[in-house]
Amino acid sequence: MKFDGITPEARLLLSENRFRDSKDFYDENKEKIKQSATIPMRQIAAIVSEKLAPIDPLMVTDPVKMVSRIRRDTRFTKDQHLYRENMWVMFMRSKYDWPQYPCMWFEFTPQSYSLGVGLFMQTPAVLEYWRRAIRENTDEFRKAVKSVEKTGAVIEGEQYKKPKDGCPKGLEKYYNCKSVYFIINSLKLEDLEDETIINKLLDCYLSFAPMYKFMLGVSDRFTSETGFVPYRRRK
Repeated sequence: MKFDGITPEARLLLSENRFRDSKDFYDENKEKIKQSATIPMRQIAAIVSEKLAPIDPLMVTDPVKMVSRIRRDTRFTKDQHLYRENMWVMFMRSKYDWPQYPCMWFEFTPQSYSLGVGLFMQTPAVLEYWRRAIRENTDEFRKAVKSVEKTGAVIEGEQYKKPKDGCPKGLEKYYNCKSVYFIINSLKLEDLEDETIINKLLDCYLSFAPMYKFMLGVSDRFTSETGFVPYRRRK
């Protein structure tokens, strides 16, 4: 599958669509937005997910389900803008059936783009299992950190003010996180205009794979030992 690229004009159109916040304007430009932004993002989803499938066979690979929509859901937010100017694609299992599991993502805005790997829905209970995994599989975790950070990704997220007990030496910033994700931010928007972004995503995601698999182990153990069942799968 070819990649059409995400042009400056496409990003400008998304930004204008959000600024106008008008159904009439959106309807008038809907097809242009689809062709210039939505379809290229689905192309990214299709090309990259084909290479990532061996990492997690349960990963969703339907581009339509992987890419964000332009129309926002405003039911549960104070921000009542109808449309977004950013778009993203998620490489993960179904968030409805596997909400506590890891994801890799790519997102662009009019100003920048980012990609990363992290746990999707993070609760204090899940993060207890994260810390437990670091204690019990320290060498595996160090290798995963080395692999993900060689891409330039850094861990972000608020830290607990009081350090948690039992942290292996040198791993404090990973162990004491209230949320867990590694991220790369870039201002090189020209990367989006051709296959440069495809190659960057593939290179980074393959380096993220050890961390993704480490997080899979955390999620599997949490699910197994707590008996957690997502609402959609409850009878």
